[in-house]
Amino acid sequence: MKRGPNEFDFAYAVRHTQILRAPARLLDPFDQTTVNYTLLAQPMDDPTKTRVREGKLQTFPPRIILPGDLSVQELEGFGPQAGRYLEFLRAHAGKFRILRYSYRLRRETYSESLLNEPIDAVRERAEKAHARRGDPYAALVLGVDEPWDVCLLHLFLRLVQASLPRALHDIEARERQGFRERVPRPDREEIERAFAAAAGDPSLIKPLGRLLREKGLFELYQDRFFALIQDK
Repeated sequence: MKRGPNEFDFAYAVRHTQILRAPARLLDPFDQTTVNYTLLAQPMDDPTKTRVREGKLQTFPPRIILPGDLSVQELEGFGPQAGRYLEFLRAHAGKFRILRYSYRLRRETYSESLLNEPIDAVRERAEKAHARRGDPYAALVLGVDEPWDVCLLHLFLRLVQASLPRALHDIEARERQGFRERVPRPDREEIERAFAAAAGDPSLIKPLGRLLREKGLFELYQDRFFALIQDK
């Protein structure tokens, strides 16, 4: 039996979501990021029209969580199908490394309009408008009319996935810097002198490595140590 429009689930919405233009900039791992989205969809009962929804997705700095910590409470202002989609991802968390790091998501106030034009014409115009504006945080999405909020959640997950490598690198770098600042001052000064000496004399790189290992601090300085090797 064919399902009616109200029976479409999150899987249907995900399959029919196309990110036509993703934001040029990645999500900020240490501050809020606001993504300005435009979502185009064709009403189920009238293929000659196009529904345009515009609004903002506001993300917050990530926090490291366990897969089991994921819940529908991560969403604010989203409907039941978006909640079901998140529950599906939670159940398959082992396959989604991305979900071990989470951005809180909030759907802010948005505008909605129904245009008496087919979706292809509206899409072409919207793509040109996005290109002219040059907004680095703008996203243009082709999705479904119901449940349309799943399309936004899918956009959000794709943005997090794209931003994850840099976010992890930056977070780990900041954590290492914080640990370094807690290293006793005499040890920190000795290490800095050893780095300065090794920068001018490659034969001192191995002694520098031994010094870091003896103090149990090699992991905190390993990026800097290997960068020194590459420079030589």
